[in-house]
Amino acid sequence: MATLYELTDQYKMLQNFIEENNVEGFELALSQIIGDIGEKLEGYAMVLKNIESDIAGIKSEEKRLADRRKAMESNLARIKENMADTLLTVEGNRVKTEKFTFSFRKSTSVQIENDAAIPPQFIKVEKTISRSELAKALKAGEQIEGAQLVENQSLSIR
Repeated sequence: MATLYELTDQYKMLQNFIEENNVEGFELALSQIIGDIGEKLEGYAMVLKNIESDIAGIKSEEKRLADRRKAMESNLARIKENMADTLLTVEGNRVKTEKFTFSFRKSTSVQIENDAAIPPQFIKVEKTISRSELAKALKAGEQIEGAQLVENQSLSIR
């Protein structure tokens, strides 16, 4: 069975038959190529369906693992909170064992009380482009510098 590359070459040969007005050679070659291409594309489509199924399974497993990780992180936070509560009941808030020393460490963090009162030099704004809004405007006939509608083709397998 021919590869897709070979089939492409055969289509070029068909073009030559047309240009040379060789009707018999054209019809014979065309009937052979159509069968081969259909079989090849069908085989490719089956492989695509298998890969899509694998991807769906992997996505499902990713979600399951992400849920499991979140549950473990929640358990970890709860255990640390319980340990901290217990440590608060001990005089001096410090316990030393053979393997670990438990105590509190001081740290600082910034707490924002009023966003509007923060000076502009401390505000970081990220610029994003709304492609959907741009598409609506361009489809409505607006001319927008730096953007244009481009027609694409995507493979459809039904």
